[in-house]
Amino acid sequence: MDAESGNAAKLLPDRIDFVTVFLCKPAIIWAKSMTSCSAFVDRLRYFFLILILVYAVMPVMSAGAQREPSPPGAGDNADVGETSSVAPVDISNQAITVDTQSSTHLAFLPFISIPMPPSPFGFDVRTHAPDSIMPLVAEANPRWSRAGDVLWALVEPVRGGGYRWEAIADVERNVRRLRARGIEPTLVVQWSPSWAQSIPGKWCSAPRPDAIPDFAAFMRAAAQRFSSGDLRVDHWEIWNEPDCRPDEVVGNEGFGCWATYDGPYYGGDYYGQVLRAVYPAVKAGNPNAQVWGGALMHRWPDDTHTLGFVRGMLAAGAAQSFDALSFHAYGEWGAGDLLLFKYWRLRRLLDEHGLRAKPMVATEIAATCPATSQCPPDFLRRQANYAARIYAQAIALNLLGAFWYPISFRGEGFLHSHLVDETDNGLVPRPSFYAFRNSARLLTGARYIGSPPVEPSLDQIGSVQVLTFEKGRNRLYVLWVPRSDFPVLYNLQVPPGATAICTDQLNLTKPATYYCSDDNRDGFIPRAVNELPQYVEVVMP
Repeated sequence: MDAESGNAAKLLPDRIDFVTVFLCKPAIIWAKSMTSCSAFVDRLRYFFLILILVYAVMPVMSAGAQREPSPPGAGDNADVGETSSVAPVDISNQAITVDTQSSTHLAFLPFISIPMPPSPFGFDVRTHAPDSIMPLVAEANPRWSRAGDVLWALVEPVRGGGYRWEAIADVERNVRRLRARGIEPTLVVQWSPSWAQSIPGKWCSAPRPDAIPDFAAFMRAAAQRFSSGDLRVDHWEIWNEPDCRPDEVVGNEGFGCWATYDGPYYGGDYYGQVLRAVYPAVKAGNPNAQVWGGALMHRWPDDTHTLGFVRGMLAAGAAQSFDALSFHAYGEWGAGDLLLFKYWRLRRLLDEHGLRAKPMVATEIAATCPATSQCPPDFLRRQANYAARIYAQAIALNLLGAFWYPISFRGEGFLHSHLVDETDNGLVPRPSFYAFRNSARLLTGARYIGSPPVEPSLDQIGSVQVLTFEKGRNRLYVLWVPRSDFPVLYNLQVPPGATAICTDQLNLTKPATYYCSDDNRDGFIPRAVNELPQYVEVVMP
C-alpha cells in the first residue's frame, strides 16, 4: 500500500464514527442480516476503503484511455496504395506540431526503476580524450569501448628485459575510467619491437618466426595483468588492419602491415600461424578472455587481397584460434553502407568454411569526409543520417558489436569521423552524436525479425528502406531513403486502429516524439520519409 492510501485508511475510523451516529440504527433496521451496529460499521469501513481506492485509480485509467492527438497529417491516411515508393511529396518546409495545451493529462503511477540493459554498440574512446567526454559516452549507454593500443614495442623494448607496463599507463587509466562507468573495455595489441620485426624499421610489421614465442609470452602476461578488478579486459584484438601492405604505411602509423603481394593468401597464412600461438597464451593468462582476429581494413571495391588474407588465416588452421572476426567499414557505397557490403563478403566466406556460428564485430565504423582538409557543406547532415541508421543495421546483421571511431577529437582527426569536437571552449557534440545516442536508446531491447538485410542495388537509392524489430510486445520500424531531394510518401502497414509513436529529427538534442496512430483504422500509417531515419513503434494487439 502506498503512502496516500495508507493515510486514507488512517482517516477512515473518524469518518465511520459520523456514520455510526446518524446512519447505524436506520441501516440495521433495513439490513436484517446484520445483528449489530459494529458489524454494519465494519462492512461500511471496507466499502469506503474500496471506494477511495477506486477513486485513486480512476485518473490513471482515464489518462490511459485518452490519447494525445496525432500531429497534423499523421492520421489523415490518404489513399496512396501499398507500394513502398510513390511520387515524392515535398513537405520540406512544413513543420510538425502537436497542440498539448488542451490535451495534457497527468497520471500518477508507482515509480519502478528498472535499469536498461546496455546496447551492443560503442565508441572508440582515445586515451587522450578529456575526462569531460565520459558523461557523453555514458549517455548512449554503450556496451563496449575500444580503450586504446597496447604497444608491444614500448612494453618490451629489450628482448628478455622484462615488461615496462608503465609505458602504457595512459591505456590503464582509460580502462579504469571506462570500468568506472560500467563500460566493457577492449584493447588492440600491435607494434613489433625492433628486435622482433620481420621488416626492420617497421613497427607495423609482423614478428619474425623466431619471435612468435616471445609475442605469445607477452600476450599471456598482458592478458593476466588485465584479468581482474578495475583493469579487467576480456576482449583482445590482435593487431590493427594487418591486411595492409608495408608500402601502404608511411612511418609508424597505427595500422598494418602484414600483407604481401603473394597470392593466394597475401600474408594471411602467416597471420593465422601467429593467431594459433597467441590464442592459447591469452586463454592461459585469462580464461575468460576472447580473441578477436582480423581487424581487417578490408580494401574496397577490389577486396581480392583481403578475402585471400582471410582464406590464408583459415588455411593455416586458425579457424578455432579467434572467437570473432573483426573488420572495419566506413561510409556509404552506392545505395547502401559499406557495413552491409563488407559484412556479406566476409560472412559468405566464413560460411563456406563451415563457420556459420562464428561471430563478427565491426570495431571501426563512421561517416567520413572524402577530403582530409575540407568537408562538403552538407557533411554534418549526412554524418547524422548515417549515425541514425547504422546501428539498426548492425543489429539486423547480428553483429556482436559496432564501434564508432572515435567519439571525440581535436581538429580534423581521422577524416573528420568523430562525433564530438574538442575545442578550447569545451566539448561540442555534433548532430551525429545525438543521432547515435537517440538511435541507441530507441533500439535498446530491440530484436530484429525482418528478412536479412542485403546489399541494395543502385536503383534502390531513392526507395524507402525498412528494418523491422520486435521490442517487447511491440514492433519497431526504422525507415529511411538512401538519397532523395524530397521526402517519399510511404504507407506503413499495421493492424487496423493500431496505436503508434513516431520519433524523428534524431539529430537534435531532444528528438521529436509524437503519436502517429492509425486513427481511421484502415491498417496504414502514412509517413513522409527522407534521408534522416525515423523510428515508428507500433503497439501490437
